[in-house]
Amino acid sequence: MKRTVAIAVAALAAGLTAPAQAIPSFARKYGTSCMTCHTVYPKLTPFGEAFRRDGFRFPGVDSDYTKQEVIPLKPKEAGDDSAYGINAIPPLSFGFNGSVVGHPDKNSSGGRGDNGAVFLTRDLVAEGHIWAGGSFSDTITYFGEVTFASAGTITVEHAQVIASDLFGPKYAVNVRAGRGFSTLTSFGPHSSYLGDQIMPSSGVTALNGAGTTWNVFDHFNGVEVNGVLGGRFDYSAGLNAGSSYDTRNSENYYGHVGTKFGGLRLDGEGASKVENSMRPWEERAITLDGWVYRSVNSTNFANPDATVTAPIVLLDSATVVGGNLRAQLDSLELNGGLYFEKHNHAAVDGTGATLLSPYAELSYLVQPWFVPAVRVEYTALTMDAGGSMHNWRFYPGIAAAVRPNIKLTLVADLESSSGTPPGGWGAVGGIASPAPTSTSTTVGLELESVTLGAAFAF
Repeated sequence: MKRTVAIAVAALAAGLTAPAQAIPSFARKYGTSCMTCHTVYPKLTPFGEAFRRDGFRFPGVDSDYTKQEVIPLKPKEAGDDSAYGINAIPPLSFGFNGSVVGHPDKNSSGGRGDNGAVFLTRDLVAEGHIWAGGSFSDTITYFGEVTFASAGTITVEHAQVIASDLFGPKYAVNVRAGRGFSTLTSFGPHSSYLGDQIMPSSGVTALNGAGTTWNVFDHFNGVEVNGVLGGRFDYSAGLNAGSSYDTRNSENYYGHVGTKFGGLRLDGEGASKVENSMRPWEERAITLDGWVYRSVNSTNFANPDATVTAPIVLLDSATVVGGNLRAQLDSLELNGGLYFEKHNHAAVDGTGATLLSPYAELSYLVQPWFVPAVRVEYTALTMDAGGSMHNWRFYPGIAAAVRPNIKLTLVADLESSSGTPPGGWGAVGGIASPAPTSTSTTVGLELESVTLGAAFAF
């Protein structure tokens, strides 16, 4: 089976990742440069992160910073922000992304997965995106994203309304309803230069060959309460529908707490500030996060009995705990953490499994538009029925914004593995697997691919 998409999207998705929650229409709304909130998008500066946490609002009174003409929906009365109106220019943005994949060693796992191809341009344009983001009032905002894939699929990735400052201190209590990511860190989910998301993918049942599978870092329909307290602590708690093969109750829920020492406050307010306005990405800070997630989702497996067409459907419950750290010293930044998943029915025989996944990414901003980085991911899958498998992934690369809204990445994928799960390593972004004629289940460190990714938005 060809794995170009798995390689370019799951393993090296920095070049394929559109700037989710970071769209040009925000720059047009406030009349400011994209670099106000970004280095190489979708990576956010400290101010950009504060803007995202505050419900896509500028610190202070959001409407005071709006530069676009607003059409009022009704006369504005004192103390009433419901007359905020709508932007005269539709708050829409568009983008495209894709990649060129090369296999220096066509006999590697990645090369064999692409039938020995050395150079592939099939996914030069892989996805198109339409984003919408703006305000219904100073306290009610929205964000949406629709993705069109070259394979013909159309996906609603985000469709959220955020009601902020419901009671108590400003930023303390906000409610987000709709479709999107679960908030599990103090930073945006795409806070990586070399990966799709800051935390590597999950997908324990997919590793075991399931069809419909649940991934803790996927998009779900749900409701979340979140906020920032005292500028230095943030939290989130939510429930969502998860991802089930058949109709099930929404039994997925999660919680997160985080704290930041030094640097700009989490809400962007107060006496804290960026030390050098000419280098707004720089700060000296440490942020710590902890989170827990409980899910109950049904999944389906092909029946081992070839004469039976009906799939085997299992109700799998999982508990996930994790922690994250970001340490920044001016232009040098380290992101790292780990999470542990425990599933009770993760395999076709009904037995459970556990997954341990630590990760780290070290980056240095030579310039805000040029960032060398290296990323390391590890996955250990242990089956209750016996057996343990491991996969290492190393991603050295460079991310560059040749223009504020044009992004290029060059990323190498080096992998090693010990054992291969029934569904392969693709669910966690890996591809290392023994050759069909090999009697060994171990793959030494090999260069799977080198990917040139490109994305632009306007």
